[in-house]
Amino acid sequence: MRPCFFAGLLILSACAELTRPLPPEPPTELAGALLAQPLPVILDLAAADFDRGGAGLDGHPAEMALALARLEWLGGEARPGGRLTGVPQSFLFGLQRAVEEGRQSLAITPNAAPELVVPALLTAARSLRRGDTATAGAALTGPAFRVTDRPALNRLREPGPFPDASLAVPALRDEVARRGYEGQIERRLSENLGSGVTTFGFGGTTDR
Repeated sequence: MRPCFFAGLLILSACAELTRPLPPEPPTELAGALLAQPLPVILDLAAADFDRGGAGLDGHPAEMALALARLEWLGGEARPGGRLTGVPQSFLFGLQRAVEEGRQSLAITPNAAPELVVPALLTAARSLRRGDTATAGAALTGPAFRVTDRPALNRLREPGPFPDASLAVPALRDEVARRGYEGQIERRLSENLGSGVTTFGFGGTTDR
């Protein structure tokens, strides 16, 4: 009876994994393309964004907005059911500190949902590339952003250093690579994309 019992548990566990909802796909701008496994690519790009404390972002507001969007998306993936939920808590704590650092730099409210913040930042990045500062500034208003005496676009142009992000993001990237962790969620996403089935979340409409 015991072997049958454990076999049943394994079957139930496998069924639960297969029926668990897939995480939404990220906006394609975060990885540069629609990928079956976007997490490692976004981690690589985010680590490059915040290399040397993000010094390369000074004076590049569009790139700064995109970098913060990547950081916000990663923070969202640390929530239950996300792509990072299997990573040790020490790495997720570092990521949380990095997200808080990014939010302080742009006066983003502490409890704002990434589903609100990421599209706003991507809209700002696209608008700034077109030279449309009015649309970019408007995107960075609303309940997800605090009103301060320093305009949001000025914050993007001179964001200041990001010591927490410069440490936490590469460490998280390396841990994901070391563990070979793309997770069963990512593998199932790859299978679904291969079969022509996709699941769109807040990325499905914000990357147009």
